[in-house]
Amino acid sequence: MTTTTRDPAELPAQLPDRVTMPLLALVTREAVDEDYVHAARKRAAAGIAPADPHRTPLRGAAVATAVFGLLIALAAVQTARNADVREASRDALINRIGERQQEVATLRERLGSLRRQNDDLQSTNSRVRGQLAEATVEERTLELSTGFVAVRGPGLRFNVSDNPDGSAPGRVRATDLRLLVNGLWRAGAEAVAINGRRLSTLSAIVNVGISITVNQSPLTPPYVISAIGDSLPSRLEASTSAVQFQALAAQFGFVVDRQNETELVLPAAPAAQLRLRYAGQESRGPDNLEDVP
Repeated sequence: MTTTTRDPAELPAQLPDRVTMPLLALVTREAVDEDYVHAARKRAAAGIAPADPHRTPLRGAAVATAVFGLLIALAAVQTARNADVREASRDALINRIGERQQEVATLRERLGSLRRQNDDLQSTNSRVRGQLAEATVEERTLELSTGFVAVRGPGLRFNVSDNPDGSAPGRVRATDLRLLVNGLWRAGAEAVAINGRRLSTLSAIVNVGISITVNQSPLTPPYVISAIGDSLPSRLEASTSAVQFQALAAQFGFVVDRQNETELVLPAAPAAQLRLRYAGQESRGPDNLEDVP
């Protein structure tokens, strides 16, 4: 076998690094080389001996290590600070949550107290309303019995006249009318009037001479006695005073006409009779049995 050799002059010339070296490595090397050249020129111009080529990489590594360590330390410090801030924020948030929970518990306790107070006030209101209703009924009853207000309702009407023979014993007297009026009160009459004059607790039915006066006003026969109340006809029959009046009427010949009325209207008592010096509630109506001298 024959070996063929070439003349060295015929071999192609070796290509420079700029052609064969990768672009990134080339840029890095040239940048570093230019930095070294620039630094060497500055040292030469300043009269500083050139640096030991064997120590320069070590110094650079030390500087890089120091810088890296400093960065790590700074990062650690910043991390610790951030941790402290986060821990402080967490503690503050926990404290705020605790404060809000305490406020909620206080508000719940206050709400319970207010609800109990509301229940007590409602109970008191109901009780006061009941008392007010009772007081209103009592006031109405007192107004009726004392003659402070006009009254309208069903009742009885009596027309009483003297004996037609004109005899003295046959003349109706104040005591006779008082028996009838007292019988009406005991039968449950709410209001009574004689000839339109309302009777009150201070009214008096008296004889002045041969005349009968009510509330100091003289009356003329016939005497019209009007009474308002429920179940008066049946209850009047059981009244002792009414029975006595009927006996006197039969004995002396009084003319008595009784009528049941579906609606009567009685006025209020005179203003002079409404100026009370004493007031009290009794179980029955007024009983005017004594003549005023």
